[in-house]
Amino acid sequence: MDSEPQFSITRIKNPRPKLYKITILKDSIRRLSPKMLYKNAVMFIVEICFLIVAVMAIDPSLIPKVSSPGERTFYLEVAIVLILTVWFSTLSDSIAEAQIKNTASTLRRIEKEVPARKVLSEDRREFANVTSKQLKKGDLLLVRKGEVVPIDCEVIEGIAMVDESLLTGESANVRKSSGDTVLGGSVITTDSIVARVSVNPSETFLNKLIKLVESSSRPKTPNELAIAILLVGFTAIFTIIIISILALGVILDLGLDLSVLIALYVSLLPTTIGALLPAIGISGINRMSQNRIIIKSGKAIEAAGDTDSLLLDKTGTITRGSRTAIEFIPLGKHTKKDVGEAAFMSSWDDETPEGKSMVELAYREGLVPHEFAIIGRVKFEEFSASTRKSGASLEEPSDFILPKGGRDLLQRKRIRRKYDPDSNEDVIDIIKGAPDAIKQIVTSVPLNYDSIVDEAARNGDTIMTIAEGGEILGLIRLRDEVKPGVKSRISSVKNMGIKPVMITGDQEATASSISREVGIDEYVSRAKPETKYDLVKKEQARGRIVAMIGDGTNDAPALAASDVGIAMASGTEPAKEAANMVDLESNPAKIIDVVMMGKQILMTRGAVTTFSIANDVAKYFVIVPVMFAALPVLSGLNILHLSPHIAVISALIFNAIIIPALIPLALRGTAFRPQSAMRIFLKNVLVYGIGGVLLPFAGIAAIAFLIAHLAVI
Repeated sequence: MDSEPQFSITRIKNPRPKLYKITILKDSIRRLSPKMLYKNAVMFIVEICFLIVAVMAIDPSLIPKVSSPGERTFYLEVAIVLILTVWFSTLSDSIAEAQIKNTASTLRRIEKEVPARKVLSEDRREFANVTSKQLKKGDLLLVRKGEVVPIDCEVIEGIAMVDESLLTGESANVRKSSGDTVLGGSVITTDSIVARVSVNPSETFLNKLIKLVESSSRPKTPNELAIAILLVGFTAIFTIIIISILALGVILDLGLDLSVLIALYVSLLPTTIGALLPAIGISGINRMSQNRIIIKSGKAIEAAGDTDSLLLDKTGTITRGSRTAIEFIPLGKHTKKDVGEAAFMSSWDDETPEGKSMVELAYREGLVPHEFAIIGRVKFEEFSASTRKSGASLEEPSDFILPKGGRDLLQRKRIRRKYDPDSNEDVIDIIKGAPDAIKQIVTSVPLNYDSIVDEAARNGDTIMTIAEGGEILGLIRLRDEVKPGVKSRISSVKNMGIKPVMITGDQEATASSISREVGIDEYVSRAKPETKYDLVKKEQARGRIVAMIGDGTNDAPALAASDVGIAMASGTEPAKEAANMVDLESNPAKIIDVVMMGKQILMTRGAVTTFSIANDVAKYFVIVPVMFAALPVLSGLNILHLSPHIAVISALIFNAIIIPALIPLALRGTAFRPQSAMRIFLKNVLVYGIGGVLLPFAGIAAIAFLIAHLAVI
């Protein structure tokens, strides 16, 4: 039986700056101010308790009947432990906030003023040397090999390879051509480009990301607000109980010590989760940032953890996203040479990876038409997601003599012209595309065409049909390999109760084959741009939390409708505006990591909450029997056999030191293995629930032993 795959967070490619200890220390002390601490109700009350006990230590007579002049040392010790408890809480917040600031600082180091070459004349021969801060939207730039792109811009001339690793962390160069967006801070590694500035200096994508990072630590998620309300409720209940006990002790003159009551009060308060809850949320967002995911709202990260329906594009997410032509398949009376030559001519101007691979395959197999050197291509129709086809029109040279024999391209074109004399040069001569799309526009279809296509696609390959002059010549088989490890990651997703749905524009047979290979039960084939939006609304109507990723303008409606919408940094502005997360690496497969990290953050919060509540139960059974040791009913519950003062100080010290002990857990997150919700719940109960009950007894006993032998009290 295979072991469950261990989930590991993506590596951090840019080294994180060192945390400045003095700065963190100063910030944590500054946060002790009541003006800042009041937002954390639990720790604010602990600070009030510190002030009361501090007054008792200075002059016990100020609080008669509930303090004793002879106990000033004890009161001082209690006060010190209480203020340390509060400080440990503010320290965890300061460390988490420092991590966020360091992430923003890393991005700020990328955003620097760099030289720019501004184009002044239409012939591109006159330039002005300026800086990136002096540029404005609409300016033309010339950027040469080895130079830094000064600001976000759109390529209008030239083709070059661009290094975007400073922004994305991805070392592989990216090809940029006319119409592509190039982000400021990237480096041109080959050739040169002329580009138009698309933003003003204060509106760059990097500038927006810095603002997102700096503000992402502020908002609270709905679950955090719910837990905060719960903590306030617990605090109110315990406050009423302690005040009632205090009033009863004064009225009946039971001789209760206020400091002991305060110790019981603080021990019962959910101080652990109250202290660490903000840090868990902030560090969760920071872990996303370190993995090149920018969170635009606190709610998004929570929804990622609650996701139960995951919409996955096949291309780029499940497969490598680079389909390669591997075979030309002739149909009817046509030959492989007919199919290869037509594919070559229709793909020569095709900039897509698929089109380039067809040219390469035709070249390798010797299927380049001999007319290629003199034939003209008067029109090229680019592939469109709506039409799902592309093609080219050919122009016959006037002085060309048709060679004898063979069914050459121009001979076939003459036959078509004779058959259709009303056609003109705007008609696309050679068309390739999805089999069903081509089938709808040709004049004749081979017998058993559908069954032939289905058979060819049954092994998971993508099939394109190529037609010429209204007649289908044959098929082109393309193969897109499944990414390594995707199957195990899909299995992990399903183990957590999340339903993956694959979306693809491929045929039914191809979609079915790929989905079976990776273990996905539901898929949508022949999908159009609007399909994603319809699918999101359909899943939400079933009460599901939906996550998806997209990069195009046509993805914007679905990204906006999704509970978790992830836009790729290389995508369009509408997509990035509609989404609530942005992936700097522009990796479609990152959506699985986002869901995993969201689950981990929720699990960390649940683990700390469970541990905190279990701790409170244990501390209750340590202090209450000591307080009422004179009552025979409760004296037997004092299983540690501690004196009142020893028990109080030991419980408070344990209550304080457990906070810094758990700070690494809050910042790093719990070890996460993809499992069902029930298994995660049982693990929390066993490890953090039962462990949270037993640990305080052992910890308090150990602290009491040290205190007794060191004669501190």
